[in-house]
Amino acid sequence: MLCVTRIFPNRAEPSFGPYNRKQLAALQGIGWEVAVVNPIPWFPGAGLFQGKTRASLGASVPRSDIISDLQVLHPRFIHIPRVTVLHPPFYAAGAFREVMARRKGCDVILSPFAYPDGVASVLLGEALGLPVVIKLHGGDMNVAAQIPAAKRWLGWAFQRVARVVAVSYPLAQAAASFGVPWSKIAVVEDGVDSSLFRIRDRAEAKKQIGLDPTRRQIVYVGRLERRKGTLELCEAFSLLADRVPDVDLVLVGDGESTPQCKEWMAKLGARLVLAGEVSPDKVADYYCASDITTLPSHAEGTPNSIIEALACGRPVVATHVGGIPDMIHHRRMGELIPPKDVPALVRAFETALSTQYDPAEIVAATGRGTWHDSARCLAHVLEGAVGRQ
Repeated sequence: MLCVTRIFPNRAEPSFGPYNRKQLAALQGIGWEVAVVNPIPWFPGAGLFQGKTRASLGASVPRSDIISDLQVLHPRFIHIPRVTVLHPPFYAAGAFREVMARRKGCDVILSPFAYPDGVASVLLGEALGLPVVIKLHGGDMNVAAQIPAAKRWLGWAFQRVARVVAVSYPLAQAAASFGVPWSKIAVVEDGVDSSLFRIRDRAEAKKQIGLDPTRRQIVYVGRLERRKGTLELCEAFSLLADRVPDVDLVLVGDGESTPQCKEWMAKLGARLVLAGEVSPDKVADYYCASDITTLPSHAEGTPNSIIEALACGRPVVATHVGGIPDMIHHRRMGELIPPKDVPALVRAFETALSTQYDPAEIVAATGRGTWHDSARCLAHVLEGAVGRQ
């Protein structure tokens, strides 16, 4: 099996798409031969931008690597921002040589993220006679699919795909709305590493990462981007801070909104902590240290930050978008609010901070399996795509 996706960790962005790394490593662990083609966006002079664009970040990534015992290849493809209609063919052209070189040992292409990855993979599959399985994550259908050029490309690709894997039922319904027969759609939930993400003593976790155990912390884990709601989060916390003096906000991650978050930090002082990028193995410490985990995104699929926080027994305040309502389906697990609603976010924090949550009850309510469980379900779909069933 060949996986073609941009959403995969590399040396420049080790925290980009860790869920794909975990699922594919588990798939290889149950006997599948897996190679990953992780194309890197490129344009002339990309390296001169010194990390200010994804293309400049990827300039230092090697052409091949081994990550979690998976062979990972990093071809470059020409990326012209905002020229949406050209993204899939340029992506496919950049990946073609690596995919062609592995054609004989490959019987199916898996492409996590529908656009442009999935569309480009269907272009490659059509050229090389390989079935393609597209895996939907959220932003591909909730954001990219709303762009007219991307929507047209997706309509073309979904008519030719062998199978569609969705990480939530709302995403499965989104694929069906594009005309994909339900017989070709499967819901395969992402798993969770229970050896890392488990209930632990909160005070000890706070001490381990240098947080004050006498104070309460609201923790956000993810990219600091406008679409993730981080600017509304900072604004909401500035209002909450005046009312609740023993609570701090901890932002774990980096991104385009980091400068604005630093401006808020200048106003809020020690009440706002910018932890920066954290290795995947250390993220669990922040969930376990949190009194509340939050994700106020404008659009989502089934975010792993919520999966992992709930597995640690921590309540979550999040927006009522994508697959999140399926995950936080009980008031004993947290609070849901509309996106971009700062007053509602403040009220939800106040409610959650005044509620006593039972960590064991939260974990029991999630019903989430392991990554090996997820990999076995994905393998079943892949086998169907190549006619093994």
